Amino acid sequence: MTKSQNLKFDAIENTDAIVGIDIAKNVHWAGIILPNGKEIKKSFSFHNNKKGFESLVETVKNVLTMLNFKKAIIGMEPTGHYWKSCARYLKKIEWIKVVTVNPFHVKNAKEFDDNSQTKNDKKDCMTIARLIKDARFFEPYLPEGIWAELRNLSNTRAELIRKQNAVKCRLVATIDEYFPEYTKVFKNVLSRTSEEILKECPFPEDIKSLGEEGLLKHIKKTVKRGYSKKQVETIYELANESIGTTEGTEGAKFQLNMYIEEAKLLEKQIKMTEQELERQLKETGFYESLISIQGIGVVSAATFVGEVGDINRFDSYEQIRRYAGLNLVENSSGSHKGKTTISKRGRSLLRSILYRMAFTMVNKNKEIKELYKYLTTRKENQLKKKQAIVAVIGKILQIIYAVVTKNEEYKATRVFTQERLEQLKVA
Repeated sequence: MTKSQNLKFDAIENTDAIVGIDIAKNVHWAGIILPNGKEIKKSFSFHNNKKGFESLVETVKNVLTMLNFKKAIIGMEPTGHYWKSCARYLKKIEWIKVVTVNPFHVKNAKEFDDNSQTKNDKKDCMTIARLIKDARFFEPYLPEGIWAELRNLSNTRAELIRKQNAVKCRLVATIDEYFPEYTKVFKNVLSRTSEEILKECPFPEDIKSLGEEGLLKHIKKTVKRGYSKKQVETIYELANESIGTTEGTEGAKFQLNMYIEEAKLLEKQIKMTEQELERQLKETGFYESLISIQGIGVVSAATFVGEVGDINRFDSYEQIRRYAGLNLVENSSGSHKGKTTISKRGRSLLRSILYRMAFTMVNKNKEIKELYKYLTTRKENQLKKKQAIVAVIGKILQIIYAVVTKNEEYKATRVFTQERLEQLKVA
């Protein structure tokens, strides 16, 4: 648990009412039980708006008064985004403790009471309440201030990257149909030279009608510098031998232009988002410490902080690793010893950015490079490449946690002792 998650498994007292909420888009369902599991309020609905939240609070308050209880623990599944408004509203009330339960646990537990696979909102809210009673919950992290800004920005950039990749795939799919040989010359179909060809003469018939000299003249005029004459010559040769389809070319050209314009817009939006990420990262006070680590760039650092929030809320770097779902789990039973894998029960974007950090640092950071080499070549317990990357991520998190919490810049001599470095080199 993090520093902000001080809720212990024995935190439920006999004077606590337990409320489970099944979240939906428009109408939520809630049920109330005692710490001993006895149902004291049948499932009831309330709307996903201010009046609905107020009615929920009033209902819970009346139950507390009737029972002479002091406070309520209210829990829900953190799925989708509809739960956030309700959770933020309830967190402002002093006598309410907001918690969340794992959706996986809810799915597995819902059959316990009636041995039925039936799923409905009335049943699920009571299942959630009973999980809370059994202390199978955790306190949610809802970022505020600068941490909320960075998380929104990092999510925005991730979404823009996904859209950009999708547009590129559609662009390549159209090219493959009409000029399948094209990508042999231009691996990046959105390079400056390629973009001009796709705009002016994207298909074999267009290139042949323009002629080799005409094509070269057009590239010289529009690209001016940085183009390859050999690429232009090769693309003309391939156009004369192309097996691409020749039907529906006008519609396909329109498609290509739309895709190119969309890709350019997305590229502009990504750059704008990255600039804003950098600006917001500087506001956190972590900027200098993170950027001082060789192999970590501004975007990676900002995305990392956007996912993690205030790093000081964690007690150790291992908690961040668990938060990302990179903690190791073993699947063994009796004499059978299964494989050890990562749990993947954490923030997927955080795992993704940590993997990218690791690959970059293995190439650019001397200390991490030595560690990776040692892990993949040592005589005993030699790791495969992917296993070594996971191990390297642990070291990277340890470094990040140390420099940020101590407000220091990265010092290579502190990553490993000289003796340890010599051991790595020898191995």
